[in-house]
Amino acid sequence: MEENIKCSQCNSTFNKMFLLGKQGNVDTCPVCGGNMADVAEEDEHKDWITWYYYKDPEYGDYSLWDKLPNDPSALTLIKEFKAPPESNPGGLDAVKEILRTHIPDAFIFPENKTPEARCPYCMSKEYTLLNKGYSLFTGFLGSGRIKRVCNYCKREF
Repeated sequence: MEENIKCSQCNSTFNKMFLLGKQGNVDTCPVCGGNMADVAEEDEHKDWITWYYYKDPEYGDYSLWDKLPNDPSALTLIKEFKAPPESNPGGLDAVKEILRTHIPDAFIFPENKTPEARCPYCMSKEYTLLNKGYSLFTGFLGSGRIKRVCNYCKREF
């Protein structure tokens, strides 16, 4: 486990192995020259992942990704931040609350405008709603459900 050491004067945090390699000791802070605290800082959120908050310049829409998109050049990265995975209790609502600590007006839509559904693979707004039909393997199980199929990449979402 990597150990972090915090300066008591400027509150800078450094990796202990980095300081040993650069200075040969961990007694003085390389930023302010003050004494370093002996207490190791514990990372309280080790299970958190990196989230990406993007803006689509063509449409002006914002999107939240837990991985890099297929074509990130078409989008503008607004904020990269750490938050719990979507599978945690609270799901995306917890992630959006953490994002709002960095960007207060993120994902707050006007009352008369609702966000439009987009294909998560190619970001297209054009899709077709289809009924899930009969299958030889499952019969009529799930046949009343509706599936969305992207008109461009032909993927279901």
